Amino acid sequence: MTDSSDDGVLTDDRVLSLIGHLEELRKRIIISLIALGVGMALCFIFKSWLLQFLITPLGDKKLITLSPTESFMTVFKVAGYAGMIIASPVIIYQIWAFIAPGLKTKEKRVVMFSTVFTTILFLCGIAFAWYLVLPRGLGFLMSYEDEVFNQQVQASKYFTFVAFFLLGFGLIFELPAMILTLVRVGVVDVPTLRKNRKYAILIGTVASAALTPGQDLFSMLAMAIPFVLLFEVSLIFARFIKRPEKKKEAVEVIDDGPDGEAAG
Repeated sequence: MTDSSDDGVLTDDRVLSLIGHLEELRKRIIISLIALGVGMALCFIFKSWLLQFLITPLGDKKLITLSPTESFMTVFKVAGYAGMIIASPVIIYQIWAFIAPGLKTKEKRVVMFSTVFTTILFLCGIAFAWYLVLPRGLGFLMSYEDEVFNQQVQASKYFTFVAFFLLGFGLIFELPAMILTLVRVGVVDVPTLRKNRKYAILIGTVASAALTPGQDLFSMLAMAIPFVLLFEVSLIFARFIKRPEKKKEAVEVIDDGPDGEAAG
């Protein structure tokens, strides 16, 4: 069997290869969904502890609900968000595992290291947001002009804000792993990154605005500043990464006569 045909129709080998890729993708998606389901189930079982933990930044303030179904749906969403965080290592690994078969042996080792590194950075981003940024952000927002406004916190909006805030920081903190991996496999180099620094800062600012659920200036700056710092730190570490050497292409010279002249 051949891999190509003159009339542009997929041959048997190419069809089998496409089917194999689709089957592999389906397998990775199913595993990710199972991990997400297990994470959600665990969070739903321990929902009381989880809810109490998530409202600690509010202090003495109580959450309000505005409909009979809001309490149940809020708990379900919280379990979904928290389950996504718990399942994130498995999901990240499945993404890398789907890409890995198309890589070389050395690149696979880089991918495996990147999977662990990415997961650690993702969790560090969530921890950074939870312990350092979120309490101060909520303290500022909840006390802003409090002599004029009587702020009531709706349960569903609060948990959505917290979830997307934490997930946003988790994604931002994965920037070093992404940059170092791209440099290691030779997709981009440090001079190019430095040359396009202003575009990276612009992308970071736009991403911060998109990932910040409250769309307030404090939250956007709190996310944009770590993005820029992580980008600069990534450039420093990327200088010490050895890029894969490109294989020199051999130039074939065909003798066309007794004097050894190359054929034209």
